[in-house]
Amino acid sequence: MSVLPIMLLAGVLMIASVQSEARYRYKWYNRTKYLLSMDHERFDLAKMNGRCKKLGGYLLQIDNKGESDFVQGMAYNAKGRGPFFTGITDKQREGRYLNYNDNTPAKYLKWRWFQPDNWWGEDCVEMSYTGLNDIGCEKSGRYFCEVPP
Repeated sequence: MSVLPIMLLAGVLMIASVQSEARYRYKWYNRTKYLLSMDHERFDLAKMNGRCKKLGGYLLQIDNKGESDFVQGMAYNAKGRGPFFTGITDKQREGRYLNYNDNTPAKYLKWRWFQPDNWWGEDCVEMSYTGLNDIGCEKSGRYFCEVPP
């Protein structure tokens, strides 16, 4: 008799967990899967990176021009429904851009014109269809996950 309530409780928790997961669109580039969240929500580096980790990856870190151009194309195809957050931040030290996932220096930064500008203390980085832009981490938007092979 005591097994039934536990099973029901587990079922409720599972349903609640599934409903709280984000939705994504994805594309492949060089055997790596890139996911763009569908839901517009307040950005949180730790929370979003945790979601990416559950998918086997991490928040986007850009390693080269090819990858940057590919992700920039995904942002363009999303028809301006951003901002589109990456896992790049200069929260630790202004002007020193690191990958949030592993705290390594960002390898490739193709900024939009007149960026980064640190307007009002912007410490996160978004990918737009014209390049990278620094943006406030407290903003709402969507985010990229990268899932390597």
